Amino acid sequence: MENYTKFAIRGAAIVFIISIIAAFMGYIVRILLARNLSIEDFGLFYAVISFLGLIGVFKSLGFDRALTKFIPEFESKGRNDLIKSSIIYVLAIQAVINSIVIIAVYLLSNYLSSHFFHNADAGFALKLMAIAFFIDSFTQVLKFAFQGFRRMWYFSLVDLVRMLLIIGIILIGLKTGFGLKIPVYAYILTPLILTIIFGFIFVKKVFPKFFESKFSWSRRLFRRISKYSIFVLANDVGGVILGNTDVTMLTYFTDLKNVALYSVAYPTARVLLYFPRATGQVLFPLTSELWAKKRKDLLKAGIESLYKYSIITIIPIVFVVFSFADLIISILYGKEYLLAGNAMKILVLGIMFAVIHQVNGNFFAGIGKPQITSKIVYVAAAFNFAANLAMIPLLGILGAAITTAAGYFIMMAMGLFEIRKFIAISYPIKPWAGTFAAGIIAASAIWLLKKMMAINVWLETGVILAISGLLYIAVLFLLRVVKVQELKDLYKRVLK
Repeated sequence: MENYTKFAIRGAAIVFIISIIAAFMGYIVRILLARNLSIEDFGLFYAVISFLGLIGVFKSLGFDRALTKFIPEFESKGRNDLIKSSIIYVLAIQAVINSIVIIAVYLLSNYLSSHFFHNADAGFALKLMAIAFFIDSFTQVLKFAFQGFRRMWYFSLVDLVRMLLIIGIILIGLKTGFGLKIPVYAYILTPLILTIIFGFIFVKKVFPKFFESKFSWSRRLFRRISKYSIFVLANDVGGVILGNTDVTMLTYFTDLKNVALYSVAYPTARVLLYFPRATGQVLFPLTSELWAKKRKDLLKAGIESLYKYSIITIIPIVFVVFSFADLIISILYGKEYLLAGNAMKILVLGIMFAVIHQVNGNFFAGIGKPQITSKIVYVAAAFNFAANLAMIPLLGILGAAITTAAGYFIMMAMGLFEIRKFIAISYPIKPWAGTFAAGIIAASAIWLLKKMMAINVWLETGVILAISGLLYIAVLFLLRVVKVQELKDLYKRVLK
């Protein structure tokens, strides 16, 4: 029998480590732009990205994500012909849909510049960034194909190489003094290079039988992929509304400075999701396989462990970011962005709920029920849209942050209710309560130590983190949230 624990944890470790490095590189990009562009140009660039993200969800119609579901299924049956056919279907659909999207953006760019962005430079940025989104859609097909083949190294490497290329191009461009054009050109060239590099890797290393495998038109296969993709698209639309309406409404109701501040707070808070996201990206194909083999016992044990350890992992990070929000923003982006601090504190608290939602979402997708996540996300998206309309004109970025955090809670609660319809999950209420108590105690220690200490800021931060971290771990063991024998058993299962 395959060691699923080993695959899940080692796969998650690969994705997690590389994702963290890629996230770090992503923050270097934001830091470079924040420190070298005006705050208005910085806000405009991310306002354009957010707007294109809203319409960009239709560039794939969910077909690229479907590869993650169907490739492992067809691979287990030795049907290379169906794998190749699925990939070609997706590529063809991408080309057609993206052509329509890019034409629409070009036709409307001048109108949007005047009436939505209220900035003449937006037209130039919209046109060129639309090209970047078009090219990147093919990179995404390769990325999800890697995930379907469970080649998590290549899957995660795509984003790392992406950020390295963007940084390199921006560093070169900064010497030219082209301002807003620098990141725009970087975002065009990068997906083009990625598609060439990883396309070669895919046909040589991952699916070397691609060219020799037979392609055939199958209406039945196309219908299967389409049906699954519709639900994935529905889920993506809701997710995009959740992730982009706040910035889009801030652009319309406030100004580009507020967009810039929120574009610092929101991504900085979301970096905390990289660990559960890494776990979930491994969980997706693994769940699909275990569900097909009717191993509900392994699924139940795995999901319950993820519920417990995801919260144990995320809680201390949440409270550390909450406690040092102003310091983090000042160091990374500069003091002119300090007004984003309170919004970031609210957002990181919401991340605790988003962690559990991600686990549930990957489970539903893995068992072929993405429509459940679609329903959950749409409810939260409707709430997000309505609440943003009410909150942003009144509270600005704080209103957007409160709405987003509340949306995460709604998704978590609905997912916990729905998952019990498929497996008899036991909610780890006691471990969650103990973990939260340990987090509160550690956060209180941070607050007290910051009041008491008056030394070099770096030394002070290091001492505080060390003391509060040890206190957090000690309380976890004291409350028996974590037991020594439990960790020993997990260690043996991973290294067996």
